[in-house]
Amino acid sequence: MKRITLLLLMLATASVFAQKPVKPNLNKVLSSFKEGKLDEAKTMVDAATTYEKTMNDPKTYYYKGLVYAALDTTSNEAFKALDPNAFEAALDAFKKGDEMNGKGKEFFVQEANGLPVLKSQQIAVWANGYLNKGATLYQEEDLEGALKNFEKVQKITPGDTTAYFYAGFVSNAMENYDKAESNFKKYMELGGKSSDAYSVIININSGPRENKEEALRLVREAKAKFPKNTDFPKVEIGLLIDLKRIDEAKSGLESAVAKEPNNKILHFYLGYANANLNNNAEAKKNYEEALRIDPKYFEASFYLAKLMYTEAGNLKKEMSSLGISAADRKKKFEIDKVLVDKLKLALPYWENTEKLNPSDQEVLDVLYSIYRDLGMEDQTKRIEKRYKELGLEN
Repeated sequence: MKRITLLLLMLATASVFAQKPVKPNLNKVLSSFKEGKLDEAKTMVDAATTYEKTMNDPKTYYYKGLVYAALDTTSNEAFKALDPNAFEAALDAFKKGDEMNGKGKEFFVQEANGLPVLKSQQIAVWANGYLNKGATLYQEEDLEGALKNFEKVQKITPGDTTAYFYAGFVSNAMENYDKAESNFKKYMELGGKSSDAYSVIININSGPRENKEEALRLVREAKAKFPKNTDFPKVEIGLLIDLKRIDEAKSGLESAVAKEPNNKILHFYLGYANANLNNNAEAKKNYEEALRIDPKYFEASFYLAKLMYTEAGNLKKEMSSLGISAADRKKKFEIDKVLVDKLKLALPYWENTEKLNPSDQEVLDVLYSIYRDLGMEDQTKRIEKRYKELGLEN
């Protein structure tokens, strides 16, 4: 009996060793893939990449890409665990398949209804999954997670502008300005049409990077590409003012005001430009025009009040520089009479500005100084009370 058992065991062992290895079959890879048997599909397609009769077939790598993309996105944790790097493996397989397939040919699989599904359609579905996931994470304020998903889309469809556009905004929100700029530049390089990409990189350079010259270069580039955009000329003017290139700014502003006569901001900036060029009479008209358009425009009221206080401020400086000689005291007396008139002229402008923003400290400070210089004690006390209410020091 022992001899018979041993003989059977030997025969069984020999039978096992005599079996031929299973030949990889691409049709079985595809059928397993369609049936959702991703473990079987993976085993078969992995073997196909080294089997001499399939290893040089472009479809082998196309099918491998499909299988590994499915492993990458499956909700089945057991399948997902089969390869933690399924995303990169799928990309590599698709790339190799395309290189072997040649130009002008596109892979496809036949559906049960007989209609073909092209590889480009399958890639789009894969990419859109990550795009939607990134958008969801962005809404949930998981910026890092959103960015990772958008960057995966970039790898899947490197010629699609959408993922670069979204990644640019997310990177900017993360204050990763280098990455934001590179994404937006890639977006534009690929033919992206939204002017928002320029707006963000202009803001990055004019703001956090404090490179207003580069911002100016970019805004002028944007103006040429988007001639119908009405914001870029205004941004250019603002940058010219910041860079103290007032003459250039004024010229641009005058053209802009002619096109938009009811734009309060343009009138305000033209006033600012004229004031910097010491064209005070023109500046006064510009500020007043801005306030005619919008009587509650605080900035225009504030700068008009500053303009009206200019002469009084200069007189005060002159008085403070005088000594105590008889000639100096006489001159102080003469200046003081003129100063009172100038202060009375400026006062209503500051009082009107205070009405527009009763909490602005600079407005309160100037008013307090004027009231004291004019000996208006009741109003001086009113401002002191306001300081206390706001927790400010005078």
